[in-house]
Amino acid sequence: MRSRFRLLSVVALTLLLLALPSSGLAADPRDPSRQAVSGLHGSIEVGPNFLSLVPGASVRTLGLADAVAYSPNAGATVVTTYVPASELDYEYNSQGNYSILAPLGLPSGATLWQIDVYGYTTSATTQHWGVYDQTGSGSFSLLTTMTMDTSTGPGLVHALLTFPSGVTLATGREWFVDLFVTSSSSGFVGAYVQYTLPTLSFVPITPVRVFDSRFSSRLVQGAPRTINVKDAINVNTGAVTTPNAIPVGAKAVSYTVTATNTGIPGFVAVLPGTTTTVTASTINWTASGATIAAGGTVSLGTGTAERQVTLVVGGGGSASTDVILDITGYYI
Repeated sequence: MRSRFRLLSVVALTLLLLALPSSGLAADPRDPSRQAVSGLHGSIEVGPNFLSLVPGASVRTLGLADAVAYSPNAGATVVTTYVPASELDYEYNSQGNYSILAPLGLPSGATLWQIDVYGYTTSATTQHWGVYDQTGSGSFSLLTTMTMDTSTGPGLVHALLTFPSGVTLATGREWFVDLFVTSSSSGFVGAYVQYTLPTLSFVPITPVRVFDSRFSSRLVQGAPRTINVKDAINVNTGAVTTPNAIPVGAKAVSYTVTATNTGIPGFVAVLPGTTTTVTASTINWTASGATIAAGGTVSLGTGTAERQVTLVVGGGGSASTDVILDITGYYI
C-alpha cells in the first residue's frame, strides 16, 4: 500500500511540474471572474495580483516615498497619482507579445511631468514600457518620445520617465502606460504619475437647456443615466437647437438641475463623466408630485466621456423623477 501511495505521489508531482511554464510562474489559474478586454496586441486580463502567481515572490507595499520627487517650477502644485496593480495587473501568455495596459486617469489639459513605474520579473531581464493615448474612436497611439526601460531583474524593477518641458494632455483622449510583455515572467506592481492641473477660466453664458427627461423617460433608482451636455435643446420640443453650445475642451459646467413630477421621497446626484458612485446628493425632495430646483458645478468627463455627466436617482427602492438640466456657464 505504501509503495502504491509513493508511486501515485511521484506521478502527481511529475504532472504538476510539467504544468508549470519554464518562466517559473505558476500555471494560469483560469478563473470565471477574470474579465478579458480588448487590448493593443491581444487580450488583457483583469485578475489576481501578479505576485501571488509567482512562487516565493515577495514585494513590499509601495508607498508615496517610492515616487521620485519632481518639481517642474517654483510655485507649481504637483499632483501625484498612484496607479495600483489592481487596475490591470497580470497577463498570462505563454507565447508572449501581449501587453499590460494601466489607465492613468489623467484630466484633459493637465501637464504631465513624470511617470515612474514598478514591475516585477522572475528573470534577469528589463521591462520595456511605453505611454499611449487613446482617442474617442478607440484607436491607440504610441507616443514614441515616451518610452522607458527598467533596471534588470529578477525582483522588483523600476523605470523613470521625465518630461522637463511638460506634456499637455490633449482633449478627448485617455492615457495609459503599457508594459510590452515578451514572456510570462513580467508583472505590473504600480506606477506614480506626477502632473499639474490646468488653469481654468469661467465663461458665463446665456443659460441653455441640455437635457429634459420628459422628452425621453423619467429617471428611476438603480438606473444611472449618462448624458451629453454639449448641445442646447428646445425647451418645448427637446430638439437640438445649438450643437456644441458647450465647446470641446470644457472641463466643468455650472448648472441648474430641476426635479419635477417626483415620486416617493428621494434625491438626484449630478456626477462627473460616467461616475456612478454617489458621495453626496445634489437635490432632495420629501413629497410626491413636487418640483424643486438647485444649482451647482460639476466636472465633465474626459476621453470617451468628454462633455458628459451622469444623473443618479436614490432614496427609497422605487424613487423616481423627471430631471431637467440647464447650463449657465462652463470652465475651460
